[in-house]
This record gives sequence, structure tokens and C-alpha cells, in this order.
Amino acid sequence: MRKLILVVIVVLFAMTFISAANPFGIYPFKIPKEYEQQLKDYRTSWQRMSGFEYSGLHWQQFITIFVKGSTKTYENNYMEYLQFYQDYDEDEDEEDVEKPKFMKYEPGSIVLKENFSAASGTPNDAISVTMMIKHKPGYSPEYGDWEYVQFSKEGQIMLAGKASDPVIMQTCANCHNNVADRDYIFANFYSRK
Repeated sequence: MRKLILVVIVVLFAMTFISAANPFGIYPFKIPKEYEQQLKDYRTSWQRMSGFEYSGLHWQQFITIFVKGSTKTYENNYMEYLQFYQDYDEDEDEEDVEKPKFMKYEPGSIVLKENFSAASGTPNDAISVTMMIKHKPGYSPEYGDWEYVQFSKEGQIMLAGKASDPVIMQTCANCHNNVADRDYIFANFYSRK
């Protein structure tokens, strides 16, 4: 009996240590059935593009970004964005400013953003997941062929569909249309491991 209790204590301690060492091994969001296959193990098998970043763009929340597929487009567009705004001088003629060389995402790419409330300057409760799924040409050609999805931490789908849907246009696409040159993805946060 003592051995069993000792084994249980060691296992619980090890699990606590592993969880504390890798907070991304824990899944605070329930995945809706419709997206279970696409999002399977995303926190451990996809590329994490940021840590917990505070975003004023996202309703004063902390966010974490993951990418399924090649990360080269996200990295390139982030670096091009930084370079352009770092070098931009309002006094220069527009013709003299080198235009960024933004890339487009491949069909099948998914850019996923976890949203957390902020409390005392740190990430707090899980709120929702928002993601964009790149489809083959023809899905939504006037808006980059992206599907927009948002679900709550309990796995309730809050919205899903094309940018032409009035609710998605109001909630998501109006802002993402401002970065059509970056293939509708902001790519404002990036942290290399």
C-alpha cells in the first residue's frame, strides 16, 4: 500500500512539474466537434508564433498565436511589416518607399488565436479561440478565400463562415480587410523560440 501511495504522489508531482514547465501542454479550450480533426493537438503539434502577448487590438486581452502549415508566410509578413514601418518616413515621396513583399498563405493553412482575459497585467481566464482557415481559390475570392471561426472556451461555436456573412463582416472581416495586402492576417506578434 505504501508503494502505491508513493507512486501516486510521484506521478502527481511529475504531472504538476511538467504542466508548470510547459503551459502549452494544457488545453484550456474545448474544441467543437466540427473542428476536432483540424485542431487535434494544436498546442503541441502546431508552430506557436507568440507567447502570451498583450493586445490592445483584441479588446485588451492576452493572445497566443499558433499556425498550422508553413510558418514562412507569417514570419515573412511580420518582418516585412516591421521593416516597412521602421523605415517609413512621412516626408518621403510614396514612390521612393520600397513596398513590402508580403506573401499569401497556402490553402489548408490555419492561423489560430487564443484569447485570455487580463488581470493585473497577466493572462487570466481563457475566453475564446478565433481562427482563420485558408481555403482553395473560389471559397470566398473577394476576401482571400478565408473562413472565419470563433468558439468559446466551452466549445460553443460563436461564428463560422465567410467574410461576406454580415455578422462576420461586422465582427471580424471589417478589420482584416485593412490588411488584404498581408493576405488578411495581421501578423503583429512574433516570438522565436
